[in-house]
Amino acid sequence: MTDQSPDHIRPASGGDVSLYAQARKIHPRAVKGANRSAKTVIAWLSILSVSLLPWLRWDRGAGHPDQAILFDFVAMRAYFLDTEIWPQEFYFLTGVLVIASIGLFLVTALYGRVWCGFACPQTVWTDIFVWIERRVEGDHNRRHKLDHAPWPTGKVVRKLVKHAAWLAVSLMTGASFLFFFNDAPRAAGAMLTGEAGIVLYGFVAMVGLMTYVMAGWAREQMCIYMCPWPRFQGAMLDHDSLVVAYDAGRGESRGHARVAQSFEGRGHCVDCRMCVQVCPVGIDIRDGIQMECIGCGLCADACDSVMPRFGLPRTLVGWRPFSHTSSEAPAPKQPWHRRPRLMIYGAIIGVTLAGMAVAGGQRRMLDMTILHDRSPVSVTLSDGSIRNDYTVKIVNRERAPRLLRLEVLGLAGAQVGVRDLGQTSDGQGLAAAADAVTTYRVSVRVPAGQAPAGATPIEFRLSDRTPGDEAVRPNTFIAEAAR
Repeated sequence: MTDQSPDHIRPASGGDVSLYAQARKIHPRAVKGANRSAKTVIAWLSILSVSLLPWLRWDRGAGHPDQAILFDFVAMRAYFLDTEIWPQEFYFLTGVLVIASIGLFLVTALYGRVWCGFACPQTVWTDIFVWIERRVEGDHNRRHKLDHAPWPTGKVVRKLVKHAAWLAVSLMTGASFLFFFNDAPRAAGAMLTGEAGIVLYGFVAMVGLMTYVMAGWAREQMCIYMCPWPRFQGAMLDHDSLVVAYDAGRGESRGHARVAQSFEGRGHCVDCRMCVQVCPVGIDIRDGIQMECIGCGLCADACDSVMPRFGLPRTLVGWRPFSHTSSEAPAPKQPWHRRPRLMIYGAIIGVTLAGMAVAGGQRRMLDMTILHDRSPVSVTLSDGSIRNDYTVKIVNRERAPRLLRLEVLGLAGAQVGVRDLGQTSDGQGLAAAADAVTTYRVSVRVPAGQAPAGATPIEFRLSDRTPGDEAVRPNTFIAEAAR
């Protein structure tokens, strides 16, 4: 019986069979076209956004950060222009993540893996690294020859220059991400003068190393093997989703051709393999829809550059509805309102936006939380009066200090005492620090004989001494029998 094992798994001399093939190194050829231009524009926008946004200033007043977009983990704040998100308002960030996720589903249902091919950071930064490689080592054929050239030639210098440029871009990327979490001018100055701590340098090194490995070495392996999106992207598509595909009905049977040759009785594909040479993941689009395809459209640009040379129309490879990629008769195109998944995705996004708008409209600049002491829950004083103690945290989201009044409602004769003011206060002048949480120890005392036995529902009302916001929170007053 003849051994039909492929060469890459057939043992050379009776040894063990290898179950894995070595990854083929891909050197995509440069190409021009509409898709390549769109990718370049998106890449520049991504680079400029990451690099310049941390340096955008926004005046919030004295004592507050003036960086337009800042995630301040020390102060536990997220700043977006004039909007300040507190930890208690994490639902806003949750809403943003929900909209981004469902938006990705919606875009995929409309245009396939357009996110992966045009806007994914892995794709964008890989494009940057490939551009550097192309500038240093040459295009497709020269890079292949350089890989097989002996080291004593100029290969060493070119490789060193390329990797030095990759490392520079990687470290700049790490620094740019760092500046979103620290004041950009101050952090940059500290790093350049050597005054930054190990945390800052470590963050830049970590992000830089990840960028260097993912964009310089992993490249398409990240998209094919590590990213989960290709595994379930097919569930996001329907018959009308636009995908990059080969028109087999027009292209087959394929074969080499000469300029001015008649194409009577044969397909329009001239088997130039340009679509394969420009593909960043190294697939042949003519083999049909494949999991590895990231939908970048570079194969369409390459094919469109070849067809006019033979007097043939373009779009042999191009964007077409998913139903047009099979041998069956294409299904008629459905309007958007008859595509249920689009309506469901749109409804989820709309509901999330409405919820965020309602939450934003009800956002209070003054808030408080109250915690009843547990040990003891109630104290009977020498004059027979009963006292309960509470910890009150006042949240002042205004960027100016406020003077507040604290009252207790629902308990006749209740007297409020604040013991963290250097002297006991009646709650008529509580100072709340600007843009901060201020904590006070508060006692509520009821004269002898006026406190109902057991637990009595009460309310704490915090209000501005001048007309403004107020916060009301329920709690209980407990009167225990003397022992």
